[in-house]
Amino acid sequence: MSSINLAPGNQYIIVARKRRIRLYVIAIAIIVIFGIGALVLFVYTRTLQASSDGIKAQLVITEKKIQSLHDEALRIALFEQRLEDVSKLLDNHISWEKIFADLERLLPADTVLTKVSAGSESNSIIVDGKTQNIDQIALTLASLVRDVNHPTVFTAGTVKTIQRENLNNAEGGSVSLYGFTMTLNFNNDALSKSAL
Repeated sequence: MSSINLAPGNQYIIVARKRRIRLYVIAIAIIVIFGIGALVLFVYTRTLQASSDGIKAQLVITEKKIQSLHDEALRIALFEQRLEDVSKLLDNHISWEKIFADLERLLPADTVLTKVSAGSESNSIIVDGKTQNIDQIALTLASLVRDVNHPTVFTAGTVKTIQRENLNNAEGGSVSLYGFTMTLNFNNDALSKSAL
């Protein structure tokens, strides 16, 4: 037997209801999906914001540490520079020991030095002394200046002044002393630490 539909419009209504329910379900599913997506994006944004705030706080702490370390690094750099300067001074300083040793070694026995003037900026010294014999002044100068067979630190010398002094001795006699001033030149390179 065949069925005859006495209300054909009802079927359209049933199909329309099913379609409407399907559209509602799809709309609700889309709203739920977008809601979940929005919630995920909100949580992700909050996580990124918290992470960004943490990184900013770490940056502030790191900048403070860098600033405090910068002051220390500057102090260390200045200390290293001073250490290098002191090292250069020690490597390039003039040792007066060689000059005094040659003066002591080469001066005649009865010659007495009364004054020695020297400076690190000059390559000469001025020596004041006294001797009893005028010939000792020439011998003193000759013994101090370098020669082929006579090594010494002094390269040249000149006598500037000679003055005679008469002194009374304990026995009532008179003794002549000759005061002299001489300039002795030397080579600075021979007195540097590297040449010693």
